[in-house]
Amino acid sequence: MNRRRRRTAVVALAACAVAALSGCSAASEHPGAAAIVGDQRIAVATLQSDVTAYQTALARDAGAQQGSSVSGQTLQLLVLAQVVQQTLAAQGLTVSEGQVQQAEASDAAQAGGAQALAQDFVQQLALAPSSMDTYYRMRAGELALLQRAGIDPTAADAGPRLQQLLAAAADKLGVQVNPRYGVWSDQKLALAAPSAPWLKA
Repeated sequence: MNRRRRRTAVVALAACAVAALSGCSAASEHPGAAAIVGDQRIAVATLQSDVTAYQTALARDAGAQQGSSVSGQTLQLLVLAQVVQQTLAAQGLTVSEGQVQQAEASDAAQAGGAQALAQDFVQQLALAPSSMDTYYRMRAGELALLQRAGIDPTAADAGPRLQQLLAAAADKLGVQVNPRYGVWSDQKLALAAPSAPWLKA
């Protein structure tokens, strides 16, 4: 599959998932926490492990360059995955391994195979291939939440409505992000760069 088609596939992949992270300085009150989502703590060690996995994968790809905010991008995924998981649990919903695999297989087919998809995760999303299970489990969860809300996932307004749903969920959970990793906005469902230049991830 040519490069243009692969790039189109990964852009569509990134657009499907609404990336999110939130909070102020409260996470800094929990030593060793990169973020707190509801009653779940995301450890700095977990984040660092995923970032190291990304850097290892990047080193094997001579044509790739490291993104500008790898820690932020990785933490963003970890937090949103928790928002989705806890929202599913609150509604008595679960996702099966088959649903997760189906979501991944669909994107792999568009990207040109599993290896091409893994490369796109590294090159386009600044995520380690080992984060793919977390990503597609989140994607399957988002689909389940849309269906429970009576929203057609293929509708033109499915993305904005999903963002509203997850923004409300994140606000209810009280997402907090350690300020060294960035500043969270519930409305944008996005993690901005740290405000203090000396606090770099």
